[in-house]
Amino acid sequence: MFNHFQNKRLFLKHIKKFLFIPVLSFICLAEVYSQDSLIFFKHVPASGLDKVSQDSYGNLYISDIKGNINKYDSLGNYLINYSPQKLGTVTLLEAWNTIRIFVFYRDFQGYTILERFLGPMPSNDLNQEQIGFARQATLASDFNLWVIDETDFTLKKYDRQFNRVVNKTSLDLLLDVREYDISFLREYQNNLYVNDRNTGVLVFDAFGSYKKKIPFKGIDFFSFHDNDLFYLQNDTIRFFDLYLFTEKTMTLPTGMNYKRVLIHDRKLYAIRPDGFDIYDVKGNPKRLR
Repeated sequence: MFNHFQNKRLFLKHIKKFLFIPVLSFICLAEVYSQDSLIFFKHVPASGLDKVSQDSYGNLYISDIKGNINKYDSLGNYLINYSPQKLGTVTLLEAWNTIRIFVFYRDFQGYTILERFLGPMPSNDLNQEQIGFARQATLASDFNLWVIDETDFTLKKYDRQFNRVVNKTSLDLLLDVREYDISFLREYQNNLYVNDRNTGVLVFDAFGSYKKKIPFKGIDFFSFHDNDLFYLQNDTIRFFDLYLFTEKTMTLPTGMNYKRVLIHDRKLYAIRPDGFDIYDVKGNPKRLR
C-alpha cells in the first residue's frame, strides 16, 4: 500500500513538472519574440518636404524644396519657421546638437548655423583655398566641420574659426572615384559615419582615420537610436547594433510612400512628401525607449 501511494505521488510530481515546462517556455518565448507594434497617433500635413533632422528633445526640423525650415515639437505641433533671405536647396540639415542647427548648401558652397529658435547666426562661406568643392558637410562635436571635398577627393576636418583644414583623409582607396555617391554624413558617439549609396557606410574615428565599412548599399539617409544605426528600406526599418553587430527590423504600413524615419522616446516619425505621420511604439520596452 505504501509503495502504491509513493508511486502515485511520484507520478503526480512528474506530471506537474511536465505541465509547468510548456507554460514557462511560453513565457520565455513571449519575452524573446514579442514584437513592437505601431499605433497611429496623428498626421501632420505639409508640402514639398525634403531634408529632416531631430534634436535631443525630440523636436523635428524639416526643410522644404525651397529651403524653408519648419520646427515641430515631439507631438507634431508647429513651433516656428526659418525662411532664408537667399533661397536655395538644403543639402544637409543636422539638429542633433539642439542649440546649433546646422544647414549646408552645396549650391552656395556655404552653411548657416541657427540657434534653437531658428534665429540665424552669421552665414559663412567655405574658404575655397582650403576647400575646393564641398559635396557634403556636417557639424562635428567640437563645432568644427567635417567636409567631403570633391576637388582632391578627401574627408577634411575644417576649423570654422580660422577657416583652415586641420586634417584630411584620402578617400581614393576607399571609394571608386568614378562611381561614388556620398549622400549623407553624421558624427555619433565619437565616430563619423559617411554614407555612400554604392558602397555602404564608411566609419571614421574622431580624427578622420578610417576604421571600417558597414555594407548597407542603396540608402541615402540613416539615423541613430541608442546603440543602433537605423534606416528605411522599402517599408521596413532596419536596425543595426553598432557594437553587437546584430540586426532587427520593424515593418511600416505599406503604400504610404514614406521616405525617411526618425525615432524618439517610443514615438516614430515617418516622413513623406506631403507631411509626416507619428506613431506610438507599443511592445517590448527593451527594444525602443
